[in-house]
Amino acid sequence: MMTLFVKVSLKSLDIHMFRLNRDFIFATIANCFFFINFSSFFLLPLFLDNLQYDKFQIGVLMGSFGISSILLTPITSTLIDKYGKKLSGIVALVLMILSSSAYCITTNFYFIFILRIIQGASFSVFFNSTSALASDNLDKGNRKQGLSIYFASTIFPYFIGPFFGEIVIINYGFIYFFIFSSSFSVIALIIIFGVSNLQTSKINKDDINFSDFFKIISDEDSRKYLLTNFLSSSGFGIIMNFIAIFLKEKGLKSGLFFLVYSCTVTFFRLFLSSYISEKNLFSKVLIMLIAFSSLIFIFPMINSIEGIIIFSFLFSSTYALIYPFLSSLLIKEDSIENSGRLFGALNATFGLGVHMMTFLFGYLIHVFGFSVGFQACSLFILIFAIYILSKEREG
Repeated sequence: MMTLFVKVSLKSLDIHMFRLNRDFIFATIANCFFFINFSSFFLLPLFLDNLQYDKFQIGVLMGSFGISSILLTPITSTLIDKYGKKLSGIVALVLMILSSSAYCITTNFYFIFILRIIQGASFSVFFNSTSALASDNLDKGNRKQGLSIYFASTIFPYFIGPFFGEIVIINYGFIYFFIFSSSFSVIALIIIFGVSNLQTSKINKDDINFSDFFKIISDEDSRKYLLTNFLSSSGFGIIMNFIAIFLKEKGLKSGLFFLVYSCTVTFFRLFLSSYISEKNLFSKVLIMLIAFSSLIFIFPMINSIEGIIIFSFLFSSTYALIYPFLSSLLIKEDSIENSGRLFGALNATFGLGVHMMTFLFGYLIHVFGFSVGFQACSLFILIFAIYILSKEREG
């Protein structure tokens, strides 16, 4: 009888572990395909420029993506924790497919603005859902490395989407580009259906409230992690949103930048994250951020293919581990009940930096040129990063 009990217990354990591993893998793969759809829209400025919108209008449309992503995050991330991460992800993917395809039928500024709002909302819900799924299926011992692997799935798409998207645009036009882009969310939708509906939360759904969102992120540590995430995403956003049109004016293509970026960041996240110890991890993140912001200052000086390769490698190396390390610092092992909202806060600050700051720096680029816009962003990040690091070392 005891032998039978042990065999049954071990069999149950194997199934349980397989299910958890499967959910992590499915969430990671689905996220990868979704991000190809998302990242390909860094080429949207080429479409808008072709419609003869000026740089400020392009900045408004690119930045509008973040409006819904940020403003709806307290609500959507609460719903994710309350009603389930799989269902939330499915709804988000359907919205992303419809909104990405709709560019085929419009050139109207206001309609495009609405589509960017819908895309921002779907991005917020899906990325928060799959991030929480991945985090919920990692134990404390492999959380830092596991999240680095998960977030590596967001990087290679930065090559696939823009690189092949640019080829589609050149050879077939923008309509085929939008079909190409949205097809990857269709694949993600098929994959996400394979995720289980396991409810890992130990608290009642009725106890998960919208008002708790701001309480969860109100402690001092959470605030400094989120501020640092905002700073890094501000630099990331201005490069990603304007690099295609910046290089186009110099007669260069952006595909090579995205290729080097994708390979470098993927390598760092898959193979190097485990070599950096947990000791003083936040200070190490701030040092990475200081180096990252310094590189943005010299970006306007690039005028050759060699310069693109060197900048992309250095830019990618300094940025690669900032986001996954901040995630591991913010989301703890005992945060399953709050993981949707914690990732919501993390991704909201990411969206604030990437998209909302595009309004400000896009305006500076429109009025004063690329050099002023990029270097103003660099100094903005650098000053705050040095200040936070000094406070951290004093503490």
